[in-house]
Amino acid sequence: MSPLLLFPDFAIIALGYLLRRFWMAPAAWVTIEKLVYFVLFPCLLFFSVVSSNFDLNTVGAFALGGPAVIFTAFVLGWLGLLFSNMGRVDFASGLQTAYRFNSYIGLALASRLGGQSAVANIAILLALGVPLCNVLAVGTMSKGGRLSAFVDILKNPLIIGTCLGIAAKLVGVQVPEPVMLTLERLAQAAVSLGLLAVGAGLVFSGLKGNWPVSVWWLFVKLLVSPLVAVLYSHFTGLGQEQTMVLLVFSAIPSASSAYILAARMGGNAPLVACLISMSTVGAAITLPLVFALAQRFPL
Repeated sequence: MSPLLLFPDFAIIALGYLLRRFWMAPAAWVTIEKLVYFVLFPCLLFFSVVSSNFDLNTVGAFALGGPAVIFTAFVLGWLGLLFSNMGRVDFASGLQTAYRFNSYIGLALASRLGGQSAVANIAILLALGVPLCNVLAVGTMSKGGRLSAFVDILKNPLIIGTCLGIAAKLVGVQVPEPVMLTLERLAQAAVSLGLLAVGAGLVFSGLKGNWPVSVWWLFVKLLVSPLVAVLYSHFTGLGQEQTMVLLVFSAIPSASSAYILAARMGGNAPLVACLISMSTVGAAITLPLVFALAQRFPL
């Protein structure tokens, strides 16, 4: 895969960073991110699932690939204890960056590499991955009784949009064409605005002596997780598109939701913000490498 194929997406992320730094006020980006998260991306997911030709009955092993990658990264991330003397909550907050994923970037890359069918497939992984990541993160950071974040799982707009699309697909609902055209327009806006919001959230300070464990978490997220995805695809016999989608899912950088949860539950939020930003920049380098190596793997 040519690195130039990913250039537009990371160029938009860079533009978001420059706009946030030199022009648009922080409050404007809060509004934009809410618009993308609560309106545009749910529309994109619903539209992609409903309009795709994939068969829900054949998802099978592919759907389990996402949780397999997440849980493997979660377990390997704990080896960071060998390089760190952080407290449990601070360590668990940083650990999130080894297994959480940025849905905005994942959807953008899937759309670019495989169109609506790939977006519909990655929507399945998101629907399973978001609850699992929240359970792992809240469970490891909880100080006892602070489990209200579980309620957010049920209200997550990305899960709602995906589940509504799956329900419509299973029932055979025919969405009127004017509605589908409206959803398509909103879906087109979702990707660009989502990537701009990712760039606006980049922060590059906060490690404060935690370099060894930070490098380990980034290594697990950007390189080990894709290797797990390739091996899983090989041994389960996934098709070409599902392999590509699972690889995208495994190789994308960490999610901004990790920072939000760390701040909410008393973790090391500055460290998490910096790790998310470093994983985003690092993914611009590792993603083309991952796909180049995957093409040589006998799937």
